Amino acid sequence: MNNDWDQLRFFLALAQNKTLTRAGRSLQVSHSTVFRKLKAMEEELGVTLFENTSTGYSLTNAGRQLLEETQEVGDIIETSFRKLNGLDQRIQGKIVLATTESMASKLLPKIFQKFQEKYPELLLEIRVGQETLNLSKREADIAIRSSKNPPPNLVGRKMNGLQFALFAHEAYIEKYGPIEFPKDSEKHHFILLDDSMSHLEAKHWMDRQVVNPAGIIRVNGMLTLIELCEAGLGIAALPDYPKEILNPNIKRVMSLPKSKENSLWILTHKDLVRSKRIRLTTEFFYQELKPYFS
Repeated sequence: MNNDWDQLRFFLALAQNKTLTRAGRSLQVSHSTVFRKLKAMEEELGVTLFENTSTGYSLTNAGRQLLEETQEVGDIIETSFRKLNGLDQRIQGKIVLATTESMASKLLPKIFQKFQEKYPELLLEIRVGQETLNLSKREADIAIRSSKNPPPNLVGRKMNGLQFALFAHEAYIEKYGPIEFPKDSEKHHFILLDDSMSHLEAKHWMDRQVVNPAGIIRVNGMLTLIELCEAGLGIAALPDYPKEILNPNIKRVMSLPKSKENSLWILTHKDLVRSKRIRLTTEFFYQELKPYFS
């Protein structure tokens, strides 16, 4: 094949990520580029490597055989690239930072601005979503995420976990009256998280406490939960951010029991810790976030 490794890394990315969008994100290219590269590879080999199904791209028999024979080579090359990146001592270039939508939109904007002012030569690319990006596969350089025990190949700075409190919009309280939770939950409306957010202790606590409510809306993301609460649609357990972070019209009703299970981490792959720009970025976000999670 022409450009053997270039084509192979596109093949491995799609085999790992199952969709063109996620494969493109891991390679930092468009999904159309992934599609074009894979079609060229299939034409050159004279076999079909993937089938496009309702759940994503799945390997054919030929694709599975190729994966078995090339996976180890791909892992070795990825490790080599990470180690070379770790030797980079420049304070310039791109850094891909992964975090959740709610943190990116509520807590981090002012910190992003400070970062740009302090390190104008560093281009920060933010990847948001509930899906945990794979730092080992270079889908991101740094991740800000909750974790109980990060994998041994990841290192970083640890802070206290995200705490939650019960909030409601002042217009909601005016309409439905004072909230004495949980004993009066039958007369109130609640916005709760669905099972896709089952990693959060607050989700399970709310499910146990809310019994026969007047109404429930379930959502699959923290940012949606915050926005619906800010719109006055019900009571919700939200991250207990400082007053200046959340809408001033939503009022704190009560604290939830403190979570001891997960801590907030700023993580990177161990092969990247020697990179000066990775070290500086990790330390910058740690120092900026630490006051909120002390």
